[in-house]
Amino acid sequence: MDISDIFVIVVGIILLLIQLLILYFIITGIKSMIVCTEKVVAKVTSVIDEQKRYEDSKTGKTEYRYYYNVTFTYDYNGQEYDTTRTYSDRSKYSKGDNPTIKINPHNPKETSGLRGDISTLLGLSISIPLFAFFDLIYISILSSVF
Repeated sequence: MDISDIFVIVVGIILLLIQLLILYFIITGIKSMIVCTEKVVAKVTSVIDEQKRYEDSKTGKTEYRYYYNVTFTYDYNGQEYDTTRTYSDRSKYSKGDNPTIKINPHNPKETSGLRGDISTLLGLSISIPLFAFFDLIYISILSSVF
């Protein structure tokens, strides 16, 4: 086994791990879309600004990104629940807003509709062709090496 064989195996493992990670997030989103069927009106009880600093190790350039932790409170069957989500867009929700969200009636702590079902479907429609593309690249690398 020479260095090119090891390289091909490492690239294959990295591609596999990336695909499995993306697939996990897609399946989680689809599951949430399926089981979260009950609509409830929530209330935005807090919006906390958070600033994170990122420094590019190559250029040394510093960049600041802002995130907003939004806490939603909602009632279901006489019990109060809350969930917190992180957004990069401040204009999405403000304290006192009353968005409609979907919850899992069998596990009311599980919510959907805060990120949007469209983003999950978009992720699925983009990732499947990307999987195929990366797999074809890997197969062509394999066929050129062996």
